[in-house]
Amino acid sequence: MPGLLQQVFEGAPRDAKVVVVGVCMETDRSEPMLGIMKELNVQYVLGYTPDEFAASLRLIAEGQVDAAAMVTAEVGIDGVAKAFTDLANPEAHTKIIVQPWR
Repeated sequence: MPGLLQQVFEGAPRDAKVVVVGVCMETDRSEPMLGIMKELNVQYVLGYTPDEFAASLRLIAEGQVDAAAMVTAEVGIDGVAKAFTDLANPEAHTKIIVQPWR
């Protein structure tokens, strides 16, 4: 989503590590000077290994990482198709969590 990386730069604390996963499908701008002034460590990645995903999920499940800020909507199994449609529209949601128990 255009402007998202800039928002992250603005909200990140000094010395933060920013990991960029995915791409903006439109031309985007960010201010490198802001990252320099905050001494941000910005890493772009293509993908993660299954072990890295497992470790991340374990940290969330154990409460060591609070992922609540990343959730913009929750859907049940019956809402998965619409969730993917919404994910194609950056104005709808940037992240959706599927709750299989609903």
